[in-house]
Amino acid sequence: MRILRAMIVVLFACTGFGAALHAQTDSHSASPAQQAQLTAASSTSSLPDWAGIWTPNFAPEAGSRDEQPALTPEAAAELKTIQELRAKNEEPATDSANCLPPGMPTIMFQPYDIEFLFTPGRVTIIQEAYMQVRRVFTDGRGHPADLDPTYNGHSIGHWEGDTLVADTVGLGHRTPLGFDRLKHGPQLHVIERIRLVSPDTLEVRMTLTDPEMLEKPWHLVRTYTRHRDWDQIEFLCEENNRNPVDKTGQVSTILRKQN
Repeated sequence: MRILRAMIVVLFACTGFGAALHAQTDSHSASPAQQAQLTAASSTSSLPDWAGIWTPNFAPEAGSRDEQPALTPEAAAELKTIQELRAKNEEPATDSANCLPPGMPTIMFQPYDIEFLFTPGRVTIIQEAYMQVRRVFTDGRGHPADLDPTYNGHSIGHWEGDTLVADTVGLGHRTPLGFDRLKHGPQLHVIERIRLVSPDTLEVRMTLTDPEMLEKPWHLVRTYTRHRDWDQIEFLCEENNRNPVDKTGQVSTILRKQN
């Protein structure tokens, strides 16, 4: 028995030495640019302080107003249909009425708080709304060549000083674009620039590019206020949901406005 234990100890020691030697070899073979990325990805000590819970600000700031999107003819026709329904006191339903997540970019516009977690090579954004989680990879990777469509897409990012630049693609589900009830196309591309503009104010500058819905990039700005002593609470859309669904269990096409 003692001999068997000794052999196991030697085996683990050799395995650990081999793994360390392999990691050292990979590190020495990396280019200077890759070395810099690896160093930055393995440390969070130099990142800004975004601790706490952030709530969105909906009151327009002095002198600021959302830019109006330049819609394609197809998007303009959809908007006209929406406006005609409203004139008849009807409202097109969204999938969120049946508890599906709103997806990017409008998950960042929800009237619920968000929280940031900094870990080596990754920024995780936890949204109270629909209990959604976004991962922004900052370890130098690119977007996969073949992405399955997801609600929040695939996000990669890097730091430019104290600004997180997040690049998101793979938004195949037709969720709200962020303007009226219009839905985005499958090629939507979102760039976010997130930074502190004061100790307790976070700014998100967003650029949306969508060849199906937008004639040119659309720029949006949102701000959030920090609450250092708050915690998130559980969000369950399904509980006590009273939105109408059809016979197949899908959201009804039209929601009647309450008089």
